[in-house]
Amino acid sequence: MVRSLSALFAALLVAAIVAPAGVLAAPPDPVLLVHGYRGNPSTWADMKAFLESKGRTVEAIDLASEDNVVNAKAISAFLKDRGWTRVDLVGQSMGGLSARYFVKSIKSAVTVDAYVSLGTPQYGIWSACLLPSWYGGQMCPRSGFLRDLNAGDDTPGKTAWTTIFSTDDEYVPVSATRLDGGACHVQVSGMTHNYMDNDPAIMADVLAAIDGGCPGEMRS
Repeated sequence: MVRSLSALFAALLVAAIVAPAGVLAAPPDPVLLVHGYRGNPSTWADMKAFLESKGRTVEAIDLASEDNVVNAKAISAFLKDRGWTRVDLVGQSMGGLSARYFVKSIKSAVTVDAYVSLGTPQYGIWSACLLPSWYGGQMCPRSGFLRDLNAGDDTPGKTAWTTIFSTDDEYVPVSATRLDGGACHVQVSGMTHNYMDNDPAIMADVLAAIDGGCPGEMRS
């Protein structure tokens, strides 16, 4: 009887130790994909399929505006409608600006654990200066939008920030893609601007980044 009680006590002790670990284990964050200028969710088909094959819940938002502030508010509403409390954001081109504005400037109960941009003109492109501010012109380097977005720390809070950029991007120069204040910078080559979200190697980099790693170089 004593041996049986001892064995039972030992089993209960092990269960008490193991159970909390099981409770603490949580599924990975869902991923929201944010398309770029004049884009649509279909541009993310390959990326969505890849991340889903790795066990992630993935949705691609359909933005009806070319205004980043309006888009950021749409991201906020989308996340609230889904009931997501935590999320990883992946933005392509201008979508990276909309997503970063959401993180920095929109009050939300949603925690953004990881942010990844692909070919995003974080500091603007001069060709956008020819566009109306509400239709892509916010990407102009001298726009009030970018002045405000880049004021202070580019990468605030506990979010893991990653910028992925290509030396062969025909629209966005490498110098415009940086994130100051502490971010993972991933430089690739051979990828044109609109193909970055379809490249298998970049997909792997995105997965590594949203899983908390840095597939490139950490810069302050």
